[in-house]
Amino acid sequence: MIIGPKYKICKRLGASVFEKCQTQKFQLAEARAPRKTRPKRGGGGDYGIQLLEKQKARFTYGLSESQFARYASEAMEQKGDSSNALVSKLESRLDNVVFRAGFVKTRRAARQLVSHGHVTINGRRMNIPSYVVKAGEMVGIRTESRT
Repeated sequence: MIIGPKYKICKRLGASVFEKCQTQKFQLAEARAPRKTRPKRGGGGDYGIQLLEKQKARFTYGLSESQFARYASEAMEQKGDSSNALVSKLESRLDNVVFRAGFVKTRRAARQLVSHGHVTINGRRMNIPSYVVKAGEMVGIRTESRT
């Protein structure tokens, strides 16, 4: 997924979806920036709010629009609460599991670690960030890659 200007995206979404927007420098720049007197175009209704929340989730997990749409449609097909199903699908991705396990500091670094083949699942090398990790599977770092 190619991501453009991260500061601009953070300012638009109003949330720190990237690691570089979670710094004190960014927060100070946001506080110093003069507010526009003209109201923002769109985004005031229910549809605009839902769109912003979707974009926050998509950029947080580092997914393309088509990947996120596929996860959302799979979650809506399941019985029960579709929002919980969507979150569980996103959290069970291998790159997110590596991030949550604390092997790396950011999700983007976790995706790179996985795609470069440094992660193993049950002792087998895995380089697919979207791999769905099931309960009971052992996730680890290859012994050659630990340095």
